[in-house]
Amino acid sequence: TVGGCAQWTPFSKAETEAANNAPLARGLPVRQMSPDSVVIETVLVRFPLHSEAQLSEIWQHTDETILPVSQRQRLDNNGLRVGVLLSELPQVIRDRLHQTGTDQALDALEHAGLAADADNKMRKLQCRSGRRKDLLMRRQLQDPLTILSTLDGKRVSGETFDRAQILFDLRAIPQGDGTAVVELTPEVQHGEQRQAFVSTDYGVRPEMKRAQKTWDPLAVRVQLKPKQILVMSCTDPPKAVGKAFFMTKTADHSEERVVLLVRLAETQLNELFAPDIIEQAKALAER
Repeated sequence: TVGGCAQWTPFSKAETEAANNAPLARGLPVRQMSPDSVVIETVLVRFPLHSEAQLSEIWQHTDETILPVSQRQRLDNNGLRVGVLLSELPQVIRDRLHQTGTDQALDALEHAGLAADADNKMRKLQCRSGRRKDLLMRRQLQDPLTILSTLDGKRVSGETFDRAQILFDLRAIPQGDGTAVVELTPEVQHGEQRQAFVSTDYGVRPEMKRAQKTWDPLAVRVQLKPKQILVMSCTDPPKAVGKAFFMTKTADHSEERVVLLVRLAETQLNELFAPDIIEQAKALAER
């Protein structure tokens, strides 16, 4: 996992070559990615609380029909909105990213990621096929958090969490044609850490874990092309699960809305030259 400035712009060819050659110049081995690896870039873009016009502009550039109607309705009932950008980043997002970069350079709290409980630094995640990566949305909250949800569109249930940490269980599955399926499942980790036994490829081992609450019916599964960007945020007005995940409190106790951007940066698989690894990647994803 790599953190960095929220300026989400591609490197030039010269910068890329310099970065690739830097380890060799120092006499260090170049780190190789596993053949089934997928590189995902994420960033949280924060907007002032009353920014409906700006957020509306974002959705005008987004294709929400990538999900079935029934799933979109279920997500909407729970305050979640998802789509894929139709082209480049809308100007409103570019402006916010530029402002964020300036704030991180000049503001000590922004630079340290402490200006809000949602850290807006860009992150690069190297994901093995089907393996879990934690995509943190909001750091551990000091006050109890109540989250409402409805999974059948009729009955509303609620649960209160102490010391809640808001995140997505993120998984990426390469498809062999340069695309990858990206899965995001809403999750809250809460309470005190306790010892649990987890199963790994090497057997069962003890691990300190906190209690977890996941909303599997609200999981999002989208196939992305290289450089394509998934957009996720809350509905207007914010409500239910979406409000818990995409509303942040700042250091000065104000509230801001959050938009999550997830970009497929790179995959390794090529079904023409490595069919066996394609099958291995699929097997890993099914575990």
